[in-house]
Amino acid sequence: MLLMGHFTYAQGRIISGSVLDSETNQPLPGASIMVKGTTTGVVTDFDGNFSIDVPADDATLVVSYIGFQAQELNVDGNSAINVLLVPDSQALNEVVVVGYGTQKKINLSGSVAVVDMKQLEDRPIANVSQGLQGTVANLNISFANGAPGSTASINIRGYTSINGGSPLIMIDGVPSSEADLTRMNPNDIASISVLKDASSAAIYGARAAFGVVLVTTKEGGQSKITYSNSFIWGKPTITPNPITDPYIFSRLLDTATNNTPWDYVNYTDETYAWAKARSEDPTVPNVRLDPQNPNRWQYMGDTNWNKYFFNSAAFSQNHNISISGKKEIVDPDSEKKEVISYYVSANHTLENGLNRLAEDSWERNALRSKVSITPYKWMDFENNTFLTFTNRNLPTYGITNIYNLRPTDVVKNPDGTWANTDAGFAAARMIDGGKTAITETGIQTTNRLNLYLLDKALTLTAEHTFKKDFDRRHWDGTKYKIGFGPNDVREQVSEDYAYEALGENKYNVLNLYATYAKEINNHNFTAIVGYNREVNEYEWYSANRDNLISSDLPNLALATGEQTVGWAYSDWALNGVFGRLNYIYKERYILELNGRYDGSSRFPREDRYGFFPSVSLAWIASKGFSEEVSDVINHLKFRISSGSLGNQNVGNYGHINTMSTGQSGYLIDGEYPKTVYAPGLGINPNTYTWEKVVTTNFGVDLGFFDNSLNLSVDNYVRNTIGMLTPSQELPGVLGTAPPSANAADLQTYGWEFTLGYKNNFMLGGSAFDFGTSLVLSDNETTITRFDNDGQLFSQWREGAKVGEIWGLENDGFFQTEEEIAALDESAIVPWGALSIVPGWPKYVDRDGDGKILRGESANDPKDLKLIGNSRPRYQIGLNMNMAWKGFDVSGFLQGVGKMDYYPTNYLFWGAYQQPYANMYPHLLDFYRGSADSDALRAQHSQSYLDAGLADANTDAEYPVLQSWLADSNYGAGLDIPQTKYLKSAAYLRLKNITIGYALPKNLLDKMHISKLRFFMTGENIYEWSTIKKHIDPEATGERGYAYPFHRKFSVGMNLTF
Repeated sequence: MLLMGHFTYAQGRIISGSVLDSETNQPLPGASIMVKGTTTGVVTDFDGNFSIDVPADDATLVVSYIGFQAQELNVDGNSAINVLLVPDSQALNEVVVVGYGTQKKINLSGSVAVVDMKQLEDRPIANVSQGLQGTVANLNISFANGAPGSTASINIRGYTSINGGSPLIMIDGVPSSEADLTRMNPNDIASISVLKDASSAAIYGARAAFGVVLVTTKEGGQSKITYSNSFIWGKPTITPNPITDPYIFSRLLDTATNNTPWDYVNYTDETYAWAKARSEDPTVPNVRLDPQNPNRWQYMGDTNWNKYFFNSAAFSQNHNISISGKKEIVDPDSEKKEVISYYVSANHTLENGLNRLAEDSWERNALRSKVSITPYKWMDFENNTFLTFTNRNLPTYGITNIYNLRPTDVVKNPDGTWANTDAGFAAARMIDGGKTAITETGIQTTNRLNLYLLDKALTLTAEHTFKKDFDRRHWDGTKYKIGFGPNDVREQVSEDYAYEALGENKYNVLNLYATYAKEINNHNFTAIVGYNREVNEYEWYSANRDNLISSDLPNLALATGEQTVGWAYSDWALNGVFGRLNYIYKERYILELNGRYDGSSRFPREDRYGFFPSVSLAWIASKGFSEEVSDVINHLKFRISSGSLGNQNVGNYGHINTMSTGQSGYLIDGEYPKTVYAPGLGINPNTYTWEKVVTTNFGVDLGFFDNSLNLSVDNYVRNTIGMLTPSQELPGVLGTAPPSANAADLQTYGWEFTLGYKNNFMLGGSAFDFGTSLVLSDNETTITRFDNDGQLFSQWREGAKVGEIWGLENDGFFQTEEEIAALDESAIVPWGALSIVPGWPKYVDRDGDGKILRGESANDPKDLKLIGNSRPRYQIGLNMNMAWKGFDVSGFLQGVGKMDYYPTNYLFWGAYQQPYANMYPHLLDFYRGSADSDALRAQHSQSYLDAGLADANTDAEYPVLQSWLADSNYGAGLDIPQTKYLKSAAYLRLKNITIGYALPKNLLDKMHISKLRFFMTGENIYEWSTIKKHIDPEATGERGYAYPFHRKFSVGMNLTF
């Protein structure tokens, strides 16, 4: 606590002064100053100044402001007092948003984490989920790719269910989705709480089996206008750099295909001479007329297509404005006081993607209005309305297709036409071959009425939300032109169609609940009972038609082909009653009971409802500490909780056997007739019900040195019971798959650790504020029940860890034909057609049968063994911030301590995977049994010789260069995971650094400005990773073909009037 007083003795009773933020020295307009024990009070003005008439010289002033620790000051005859209020972010009395209400942080008995909003406020993020990465232990945020407007996948505490499952996201009490977070303006957020265990999430029932993320938006308060902007330049974080030397690539391409039964490449000596000339002199033309066919172009490029197609300075921008205020209307006759508060905001975000040739953008326009009216002290009403409009524009031909382009391609011919190469086709299709446009419009309005009865001990709340989303999609494929030779330009029709789709989603939520709070001596009771109903309807229309009349007008009405029409409809509903009882004795012992009785339309009527209870206990041991101990350890709380929740993420109509329609493959009377298919057994409705998720949590919270140092540790076990999965195999004569039933279980064990430190001290006459936090978590999931008696790898297995990688153990390479003859590896030869030659991978014969075989089960794995696990372990986030004399600096690191990754893509294997693929520098260390002859060496370019490619290399990292050896379609050769090429996907990424400067108050006063801050920031700045030369460590789930993540640099400002 910082308190600064300036005292001047006077005879009068008028006290004046100012109220400032201790961290920034900025004024706090709207702060409350009350004379203790009276109703006399004032609020600070725009500049944080106040003047108050006190009744006596020994009066006490109570100074308070939302989000800060209140202070009491004795006047003691002084006439001027300046107050520095300390932010309440570390105070144990901080109010935390929980299910259907709030609680003091000190009184929480479940596992609840609160996001430090300061970590988000100063970062110019367009997507809320981006800012949440690494802020809370075991809150796992991942993006499949870096495309503009990408939606995150959010997970709490690890693997959930084999049927999937994600946390419930609540925005202002309304069930929402990850996509809603993407569409949301981050500047509207006031607080974010994460409910991790069953006791804290149970009140939300079926939707909250795997945790809850509670987002609360800002409300009206002090009168102010705020504007902020940011201007961003982005480029790809990591793209592999292929070999571009035309001679090296051409020679390696020929070598790779010569080692197969199919000779795909037949370069002549003259072609090699041209490649050598271009390698040694880049001014030699890369396009010429084919000597064998003068009417066709021939190409020998040297291009890194990542640099050609990806923008190195994609410009984006973000603008936010908000207006908030509060007004009191007093009727002197009736002494009625009406309070109106409002918060209105608007956001415009334009995020341009990395495609350098064609439009590739995501645009968001969002409006929010939050108005609260308190006509009587026993009643208030709030309306919260949110509108959002997003547009995604991009080429129909995806830019990630460029990863397969060869460096010897050329994109344009000398006459300016698109070249007859894969690169030329790719560029032509991006620019001329069709466009995709996705427009999403949403409106959500919530009306909430609160009645405060029994001297505000009882609160009755009724709230209704209506939400409607429109999703309109258009994409088309149009004709484009390719130049095959001089005066030989041909129209191409890869795709020639127009597609339109319109989706509409309607969602209604009704909540009715009562909250009663009572304090009797040392006993504090809070009880909540309520009813919740949710109804969702979704409808989708689509139409497709080919054979466009004009590529300039890709429209359904301007096409002549057959028209295909589609329609889909689904709905679901939830009904639930819930309750919570919280009991606190002597502010030391805490008991909380939660329960919910839920019904879901996704289950048969007889198994539609389930009751899901939880209990939690907490003991604040520090309440009994001596003064000497309290000076060091001023807070110690032990927590334990256990409870169950239902998971309904199993689809809408799984228990209903349906007949599907289709089109026959047989031509009858010139047509393919419509057909109706008999239903399979599907799901057994007699045994189909909720998955049950039971979580037990143990935790301890510690605070040291006036809570400047805080530590929280949690350990949990989560059991997912009765997962829907195919049941026992049926006799094959039945002719159908077995029905699904609730016949599988899994268990997730994990822990999490959060350490935070925050303090300030005087430095050079000004307050220096410093804060840091470390979050570390881990979890591991085991299948505890699954009907797989044979322990087949193709199914889940009891006792298996989720993410297991089984593979072969490498034993070098075959060096001689005798070695090849001694160990039969024919069963794992891709296509069964490649030749096993010296330099081929050699594996350990684990079962000693003289053969290398890939087993099908853990009972009989043959030569496979468990070599790794693809699940992330030891996830870490490290935040740091400091501020002094208007300057502020913050940084953020995020990463994964352990994860295994086996590459199965072109970006790693190049020509090993298929002919004509790129080659990468790491692959040059391949097996070569002998050196080239002097005659052949004389033909090579100097670059080829300098790379050692003409020399023997029997102690290589990679096997003999053979196309198809790593083919990903047949599960053979290098496509089988193996120890030598299993990679560590652990990484640590410098996610953000922000530097800002806020102009001093005395300068801003002259301009009638409350705050003006300028900043510059970097996102995804640097990575420590062993696989980053192949792939972005955050994109391992996309097999290397992900749209690149962005490395961003931005500047901007925050302005408050």
